[in-house]
Order: sequence, then C-alpha cells, then structure tokens
Amino acid sequence: MTYGSWAAGGAISEPELVVSGGGTVPAEPAPGTRRRPGRSLGPLLVGAVAASAVWGAGLYAFGAQGPDLRGYRVSDRLCSLLTMPNLATVLDRGSRWESTESAHPAVDTADCSGQLERKEGSARAATLTASVVLHKSVSPAEEFDAARATAAERIPGRADVRTVTGLGDRAYTVVHGRTAEVHVLDGDAEFALVVTVERTGGRVTPARLRPLVAGDVDTLMRRLDAGTR
Repeated sequence: MTYGSWAAGGAISEPELVVSGGGTVPAEPAPGTRRRPGRSLGPLLVGAVAASAVWGAGLYAFGAQGPDLRGYRVSDRLCSLLTMPNLATVLDRGSRWESTESAHPAVDTADCSGQLERKEGSARAATLTASVVLHKSVSPAEEFDAARATAAERIPGRADVRTVTGLGDRAYTVVHGRTAEVHVLDGDAEFALVVTVERTGGRVTPARLRPLVAGDVDTLMRRLDAGTR
C-alpha cells in the first residue's frame, strides 16, 4: 500500500492509497449542459421518453441478469471474520463485539460493532463499526458515487476525502473529527469500515488510522469472497 499527497480540507485528492492488485477509480462524469432559453420542448420530451425507455430496459436487464455480487455472502459472525491485521498494529481488540445479519429480497446485510483498546492497557481507545450490503434489486453505483462526491459537503467541519485505487471497483476514505472511514463498492456489494477514536491527539489519530482501515476492509472482503464463514 502506498500513500499519496495530503489533500486540503474538504477537497478530494486522487489517488490517495493504492492497494495491491487493483485498478483505478473511474473518472466522475462531466456536469450536464444547461438548456438554452427559447429551445423547443419537443425534442426534450422525445429525449425524456427515450431515456425512460432505456432506463426501464436497464432495470429489466439488471433483473434478468441478476446482481453482480462477486461471490460475496453476508455472515451472522462478521466480527469473527474481521481479523484487522492492520489496526492490530496500534490497537488491541476489546471484549465487547456484536454481529448482526438480515436478509431481504432487495438487500442482504451484515454488521459488526465493537471496541478497540490501547496497547498499554485495557482502557477503551476507539469504537469500530463494519457493514456489508449486498444489493440484489437496484445497482448502488450512482448513489455510491454521489455519496463520495458530496462527502466533504455533508460532513460538518473539516473532512479530508480521498480516492483509493486497487480496492474493489471504486473506494474512498474520509477523515473527519475523531473518525477514519473507508467505503468500497465491488460489483453490487458495498462495504464500510468506520473507526472513531475516544479523543484526538496522541499516537493513535484518525489520520494514522486511514490506511489501516483501508487495508483491513480489503482483508475482510477477501475472507468473505473466499467462503471462510
């Protein structure tokens, strides 16, 4: 894993982290053009109908082909599968952990939450949440891209948003306040890992945790894909 340059507060810097074996995040689409005053509505209405037909056909094709879940499955013991080899270099795993799982025709989900402790003692140092969402009805790609593009605007205060390459189809990390998080989309499977430290300053900071959460979500994805459940 390699590091890129730091971004200004609220900005997006590409690339940020490179995870071995991966590709690049697609460029964001250019903004749409604005309709000029006085233009006839006829062609626009025809275009809207055509676009609706294409969109409907796309949804139908998605349903016919089925979701692209890349072999992932949710697990009711997600916490056990979250081995955290990177976070373990600076924090210890606490004793309180809980996994949940849910199934629905539209989405399957798995969640894990727990506590991380300081290396030098048993005091709680951070909280962690992990989630896996398998989208089986509608592709999450557009919403994922929108969430990434607006992350710096939606999060109060200074938010440092960066792209990660080599992790799923597309991924990004966010550092804000006392929190470091990573979000990944791989096919129609979505992953998130969020760590919030008890207080800022000291040896373990959100900025230091940024590459660690990216590395650990990569490990979790490999375990879920390998069938170790």
